[in-house]
Amino acid sequence: MSFDEFLKEVAPRLGLQWRPFQRRGVKRKVERRIIELGFSRFDEYLLRVQKDPEEKSRLSKILTVTISRFFRDKEVFDTLETSVLPAVLKNREKKELNVWSIGCASGEEPYSVSLLWKEKFKKDFPGVRLSILATDIDEKMLRRAEEGRYKKSSLRETPQEVLENFFKKEDGILILYPSVKKSVGFKRHDILREEPFPGMDIIFCRNLTFTYFSKESQMKVLKKIFSSLKEKGYLVIGRDESLPLTFPTLFIPIFPTQKIYRKFNPNR
Repeated sequence: MSFDEFLKEVAPRLGLQWRPFQRRGVKRKVERRIIELGFSRFDEYLLRVQKDPEEKSRLSKILTVTISRFFRDKEVFDTLETSVLPAVLKNREKKELNVWSIGCASGEEPYSVSLLWKEKFKKDFPGVRLSILATDIDEKMLRRAEEGRYKKSSLRETPQEVLENFFKKEDGILILYPSVKKSVGFKRHDILREEPFPGMDIIFCRNLTFTYFSKESQMKVLKKIFSSLKEKGYLVIGRDESLPLTFPTLFIPIFPTQKIYRKFNPNR
């Protein structure tokens, strides 16, 4: 059995598309896991995945690991600053701003939102408390995120004043200040198989669901995101991603270039 044949067989069982995983780096990771288990062929590993739910979950983590950076896709964060957050905060009655980062990996995305809030909004909205839920299926990545320690390569798009104001440098590692981490709570969660969290103002779901998941799984997740968002909530997806074709019944594109959508309300 070739690697492509293995992917075609196993990906649908995980709710994934098989084509995004054809890269050599992914193949090497799978091959390493096969050797760890004492196997030598993809068909042997396929049988293990079919019989062992824990191995199935492990393979899903191997295939969908995301690489992130602080303030990845600067235009998205610029639009959040100038348009999305001001719209969410306008005439706000409740005192909590709820953000959900799905597939948060090692925390760069949710921490970027926290940094943007502290740098640009906190002073003008002292009565509003930012609460960021950051979820991922990989507990190892979540533990790394909670530490808040990053190499310089993860911060190459971060404004210099943010680096100076919110990080300290130690042995070549940049360490995030506790005041930034306080707004972010990390939790293990499988968006495909578990129920969503309600009452969100903004949801980030970038470079995961709408890149790797099958079309059926994408629609399933999109409906969960719809139910999770408040009436005028926003969804942010990856720059190179697209929503399933049925999305107009759920979301309308507000900033198409930045792939930012608002929850559709037929009564508006």
